[in-house]
Amino acid sequence: MAATLEQLNAFVITVDKGSFKQASYQIGKHTSTVSGLIANLEAELGIELFIRKPRSLEITPAGSELYQYAKSVLREFDLLDVKANSLIEGLPSSLTIAVDSDLMGAELSAVFASILSNYPALELKVLSTDPMQVRGHVLNEQADVGFGVSLFSGHHELTLADGYSFDVTFVASPALGFKEQVVPLERVRGQLQVGALFMKQLGKQDTHNLSSRIIYSNNSRSTLELLLQSNAWAMLPSFICERAIAAGDLEEFYISPTGSVRANQWATELSWLTAKPKNAAMDLFIKKVAQLPNR
Repeated sequence: MAATLEQLNAFVITVDKGSFKQASYQIGKHTSTVSGLIANLEAELGIELFIRKPRSLEITPAGSELYQYAKSVLREFDLLDVKANSLIEGLPSSLTIAVDSDLMGAELSAVFASILSNYPALELKVLSTDPMQVRGHVLNEQADVGFGVSLFSGHHELTLADGYSFDVTFVASPALGFKEQVVPLERVRGQLQVGALFMKQLGKQDTHNLSSRIIYSNNSRSTLELLLQSNAWAMLPSFICERAIAAGDLEEFYISPTGSVRANQWATELSWLTAKPKNAAMDLFIKKVAQLPNR
């Protein structure tokens, strides 16, 4: 079989348009040329693709089955063409990003889409993980760049850059009766707290843990689920818990007398190996994330 891409393209467009004439307008060739391409393809395949009627075309059952395969061949060739052009132009071929799972969302998805739009042949991998593993993936060269909650300290092998900041809210089960109150520390200490595991792993639990009873969670979405099922409190990113507060499933409270007017904030960071050269796709990711507004 020696079917050509031109024949397959004519076949697919004819099926989509419903006639040789309409297909010819899109392809930019005479109707008889399109008809001839289809006839030659049928001869190569040994299969009738269309039933030709005086005023219409009807695709055969065999033609219907081959249509999807033809489309796949054309798509694969387009990808081959894009990949070849990217190699010729020296464009990056792959990028692996480790992302704190709490930071995944529409804003970051838009950044990924922008990268793929600029580098359509790029093999993009996104590793969604906990804050400690973000840096770990970068240090072990399992990821080219990381984006996660700031870990409050540098690392001699890494270059760090600031990302956005986000508000943190003190939230509790309604059963605790803390709603919109400034709650004294001695009252908070007696209640169950869901703490951030990465704070303990960093040795920062003394600044984060306020209760005498603690259970740990390695991401904020799991913490939210724990709060919804137990009589406890936690510090959560506002963008994680705002819906639960609005629905009355959780209640906001304050530790500081100024907490209602000045929210606590945590920062995010970008990280990559200092000794490893950056490619253009990685530079674009860093630039786009740095431009994201605070949350």
